[in-house]
Amino acid sequence: MSAPVLSVLDLTPVSSGQQPGEALRHTLDLAKVADQAGYHRFWIAEHHNSVAFVSSATEILIALAAQATRRIRVGSGGVMLPNHSPLKVAENFMSLEAIFPGRIDLGLGRAPGTDGRTALALRRSREALMADDFPQQILQLQAFAGELDWPAGAVFEGVLAEPRGVPLPPLWILGSSLYGARLAGELGLGYAFAYHFSQEDPALALQTYRQHFRPGALQEPYAILGVNALAAETTEEAQELALTSGALSLGILSGQRGPLKTPQDAAKWLTEMETDLAGLLKKVRLGTPGQVWADLQELSEQTGADELMVTTYTHDPLKRQRSYELLAGAAGLADLQESVRVGA
Repeated sequence: MSAPVLSVLDLTPVSSGQQPGEALRHTLDLAKVADQAGYHRFWIAEHHNSVAFVSSATEILIALAAQATRRIRVGSGGVMLPNHSPLKVAENFMSLEAIFPGRIDLGLGRAPGTDGRTALALRRSREALMADDFPQQILQLQAFAGELDWPAGAVFEGVLAEPRGVPLPPLWILGSSLYGARLAGELGLGYAFAYHFSQEDPALALQTYRQHFRPGALQEPYAILGVNALAAETTEEAQELALTSGALSLGILSGQRGPLKTPQDAAKWLTEMETDLAGLLKKVRLGTPGQVWADLQELSEQTGADELMVTTYTHDPLKRQRSYELLAGAAGLADLQESVRVGA
């Protein structure tokens, strides 16, 4: 199996002592780093009412990241479709595609990306909050974009998103369960599995996707695997930086969410909570660049992933950027980009 494609997932994390506005600017800085380092995609998540992540205005960040970069694909990882009108999502992403042709991705998820009360504020009715119509919303999105025909007599027949004549960017189904794997396969779309926080077996999820795949927008299945990874100059430094990620995981599990902690504060808190750090970091690929790249290639071979989308948490945004640079160097991404430019 060939080496996996590498991409970046960013949640716009806020570190302790940092203003949320700074985190937004650090996401744009990271997009530039990822572009220059040779990563294939840069996806931005959607979260609301979170003190840890401020990627709430996803489409705005995508536009700014695409403007600040040259060649990398930029997209949503993802837009939580039930939070939004499918018509408005089509308009937003067709506009992005018109401005940055061939560089935009539209990843779609069905989770709220927030707590129940905030989801209600987004969806504006309890009926919408309880609805289980994600597949229907995807079909509506495609029909508003002019890619599917409305059934005769449909209430929205004749309603089309603007700007007309612009294709909807490639659709991806995001998921952390086998539901999304089956749906992506049945619709003939790309699939991105959130291994970095899912409890499902990633190999089973990607196998399920391929078993259910029927040609649609894609003629062949294509699977992305989300993974948490951290590279540093030494294994010892990587282990120290990863304390921040461990504390983040503990905060999510214990309901004590907050900004990213420094390694020192994280170590103190993890000790006070008598936590099994190894258990919290069991999915994190960390170490020197060569170690991390070798681990990622092994993961790709074990699961059958075509592409790995890496998310990294460090308290210091510059250390986060450096981790991606080191991993790109170990994977030879710059050399790959150069070979593409010269037509090799």
